[in-house]
Amino acid sequence: MPRITEHYPVPDRTYVKRLRRHAPSSLVPLIAATGAKLPSMTDPEYRRSFAARLYNPWALLDTAWMSLLRGTENRSRPARPADLEEMLQLYFALDEPMRQQPVGERLEGFLLRLAGQQFVWQEHEFSELARPIAMLQHTTAAEPAKLKAITPGWDERLFGCSLGDYVGVAQMLWGVSKARAGRFDPQWMAGDLGSFASLTTPEELAKVIDAHFATTTRALRDQAKADTERAAAAGTLPLDPALRRFAFNPLRARPALSDFGPGYLLPVPAAALAKVSPFGLYYSGWEVHKQTFANDLGDLFEQYVGRQLGLIKGATVHPEIKYRDEKKNTVKSIDWFVVLDDLVLLVEVKSARPTASLRLGPLEWATEIEAKLAKAVNQLQKSADRVTDGDPAFAHIPSDRQLLGMVVTMEPYHLVNSSEFRSVLPTATFPVTVAAVSELEDAVVVGDTTVSDLLRTGSTSPDGWSIRASLDGRIFGENPILAKAWETLPFSKALPASR
Repeated sequence: MPRITEHYPVPDRTYVKRLRRHAPSSLVPLIAATGAKLPSMTDPEYRRSFAARLYNPWALLDTAWMSLLRGTENRSRPARPADLEEMLQLYFALDEPMRQQPVGERLEGFLLRLAGQQFVWQEHEFSELARPIAMLQHTTAAEPAKLKAITPGWDERLFGCSLGDYVGVAQMLWGVSKARAGRFDPQWMAGDLGSFASLTTPEELAKVIDAHFATTTRALRDQAKADTERAAAAGTLPLDPALRRFAFNPLRARPALSDFGPGYLLPVPAAALAKVSPFGLYYSGWEVHKQTFANDLGDLFEQYVGRQLGLIKGATVHPEIKYRDEKKNTVKSIDWFVVLDDLVLLVEVKSARPTASLRLGPLEWATEIEAKLAKAVNQLQKSADRVTDGDPAFAHIPSDRQLLGMVVTMEPYHLVNSSEFRSVLPTATFPVTVAAVSELEDAVVVGDTTVSDLLRTGSTSPDGWSIRASLDGRIFGENPILAKAWETLPFSKALPASR
């Protein structure tokens, strides 16, 4: 383990001043070569190598971003591994905003910042790459005619290639750059693009990369300047420098640099995967279609969750129910009812995702969590009441079994099931958990217990009911929905279809 600097806390300006000793043209390629060697954070090898406290993707990506944004080329001293280690030591020791907050207001903000900074890198590559295909190509909307943005040919219009090829581009950038010190050149693939459906030449491949994955030092600086001017015009206070490293890093959206020699340089190759996750696709679609894309994505996500629930052995899955409320209005129930021999799982699907401000851990975190998820918990309670009260519209849902509730989200709301955060949500008369779809995808194929036992045992946890915690140490079978999607990807044979 490399030595951690004894100087704490370190102001952000000290960290930036240190990295400015080296020209970006020297430092950023060193970062990329280091980032290419990082094991996946889901790989046990990660904990055994690279002194994970220092050498991690979020720290390397921040160092690259700050070098590009604040560095200058009139520096003659080349960056060496020992220099990068010293910068990462300073990064590790950066001041934490909680030190300036009153006691009693520190913990929640600190935990949210930590989760938003680190946990987003801990999703399995297999699931992240397969899920877009499984959700957007292999899932049928409840009413296909009502889709307005995700219509036939939408991917070609949005990405300039099929969705499968688009995900394949991310696969290629990630896999090749990891093997080549963070570099990728489309010309290396000349004559070896047969796995793609429509990208047949290096030039066509480069066109997609330039349009969606690549950026330049100048573009990053122009974007930062425009953001500053926009905030000033709106009268918004500038971001606390101590919070900067927890904020959105534009290299997550544009992970490849096109101004560092032939081809592209990826400071952290794993960042390419985020671009094609449902979260990344949401923002790509929003730029063009705005709310119509979000609505279509939400509709398909709801049906996708239903497909996953259908994998539970021995389960009968019922869709939402239309019924009359007390005012005789026709309303809808929750999205899915999963009937098992010994319990009924009530499921509400929410395509909402944590915002950047929530990940920064503001004092208003409770307001956002309540706004995003409280309605879903209330919906679960309303439907449960209809079941237990014997509403005729719910007659096919057994009322003689234990009820459990689950809110399924497209992206993880990290820590939301812990007592510090769960207290702001409504209390139901039965156990309720909030689970990301990645947790559901694992739970439905758990192999060393039944889903009923997994759910029941987890729901009695005194520390808060978390599906991810319940799955810790479990054995999983293959999720056939994800496996089928994986098989359609251009480079599925080159990479193992496993978690």
